[in-house]
Amino acid sequence: MEFFGDFNNCPICDAHFHIADLVKLNLLVPQNNFYCAISCAHSKEEFKIQTNIKQNSISKIYSSFGIHPQNPILENLDFLENLLNEKKLDAVGEAGFDFWKKGQVNENFFNQETLQTKAFEEQLELCKKFNMPLIIHGRKCVDKFFYYSKEFKKLPAIIFHSFSGTFLDAQSLLKRDINCYFSFGKQLLNNNKKSIECVQKLDIKNLLLETDAPFQTLKGEKQTLPTHILKVYKQAAKLKNISLDENSINKFCKTISTNFFSALNK
Repeated sequence: MEFFGDFNNCPICDAHFHIADLVKLNLLVPQNNFYCAISCAHSKEEFKIQTNIKQNSISKIYSSFGIHPQNPILENLDFLENLLNEKKLDAVGEAGFDFWKKGQVNENFFNQETLQTKAFEEQLELCKKFNMPLIIHGRKCVDKFFYYSKEFKKLPAIIFHSFSGTFLDAQSLLKRDINCYFSFGKQLLNNNKKSIECVQKLDIKNLLLETDAPFQTLKGEKQTLPTHILKVYKQAAKLKNISLDENSINKFCKTISTNFFSALNK
């Protein structure tokens, strides 16, 4: 599977997707020397699948493991710490908070704030202990980002996966001397005004792009494919008023690539 068109031979970096879930759907991970991605796992089984794909991939796949707030299984904290001790991870996460209102979809984790907080704080401590970047999942919880901002300053980097805050929120976090990267995916293709404003106004050095494949689908889609990262790149370039001529798009891609590796401390 090769990249194509305006992005031929440009570095393409997907800051967030899920290899194990792709495998379950019989979807392939792109095999291309110019393609890099961070895969997140949330169980021992998922991590095993992720590791196997990573070891046999032409593309550069980086591994993350975390306790997801939608399913805060605290027993996995020991497994996470073992992975960190064995230097098998490039990041921790996704970790964070997910607060749905009663009556909404996924209300099975409606009243789990105590568990979510415990899982998040334990992962935050592990990131400090092992000097690891943290990938954050956050839904309806921007206030939590500011509550933990002093702790975030102690980490090498914070990657806000599918950032749901406003431009002013992002700007305020950066002013607190946190090494922040704000990642955006298909919400840029779905007329999400907050995300669009963030990409337009934030300094490009703080931006990352992602698919969250196979999730984060648009209307009418059954799943998101890893190759849809190209659509996200094109839309982000358009929002930054970057033309798709070879020199401009290559420079844009190289900047996002630099951000990607800086966030991972590579």
